[in-house]
Amino acid sequence: MGAQVLSPRSTRRIARLTGQEIVRAWAHGGYVMDFVTPDHRHGWWDKKTGDWGWDTGDTGHYSSCSRLFPDDFPDDFNT
Repeated sequence: MGAQVLSPRSTRRIARLTGQEIVRAWAHGGYVMDFVTPDHRHGWWDKKTGDWGWDTGDTGHYSSCSRLFPDDFPDDFNT
């Protein structure tokens, strides 16, 4: 199953529960949602446990990351 962009309401809920400002959030058909902050930091939130954290290592970017944060990608990435 692919990633689905969460609604503004769901995104605000994750922001409230994590205490982070969140620009966009995604679901993958399970309990763990992914999100990104205005400074382009990726994180995750578990709907069932309430746990959350920051992605570590090689972050897998979503296609919308290049539109939301164009300065973080090489010029030839956005063509």
